[in-house]
Amino acid sequence: MTDMVTLIARTTPLERELKTASRTVEESDLPRLGELYFTAYEPGVAGASLQAAMDDMQASLAGKYGQFLPKASHVALDENQKIVAAVLVVERAIGDDTPETPFIIELITDREHRRQGLAEDLVLATMDTLFNEGQQEVALRVEESNSAALALYLSLDFRRWMPEEDDD
Repeated sequence: MTDMVTLIARTTPLERELKTASRTVEESDLPRLGELYFTAYEPGVAGASLQAAMDDMQASLAGKYGQFLPKASHVALDENQKIVAAVLVVERAIGDDTPETPFIIELITDREHRRQGLAEDLVLATMDTLFNEGQQEVALRVEESNSAALALYLSLDFRRWMPEEDDD
């Protein structure tokens, strides 16, 4: 099993115009979200089949990993209005080993659209939405070995969270 690290950050309002065309997630996005989820990862990570990935994506939006927040969840669009990246957020992650904050359960970018700032813009959009809704923090989990993701999150002022932080 890969070691996971939980990160947390203060939400903030947008300080710059986003370079990415984006909008909030809609139920009609499910087929493309499932396809994106399945193809963005190495075979088997998002499920044994495209249908399994789509089913998991549908379950995510239905609350399997916490109460889904469509207003805080965003998709990035290419010039043809095709979804090329997505961030999915829940009100609170399920489990005792996560902070009591909104939680990013998935951040996915199409393989052909990586390294273009899409993930950064989507996280910034989520942080802005949550800030404007009165949420002070947002958290997520990432594989400790995923250096690209860790670099992104650290550049956005995420820091390691440990369960004892909330014991005060």
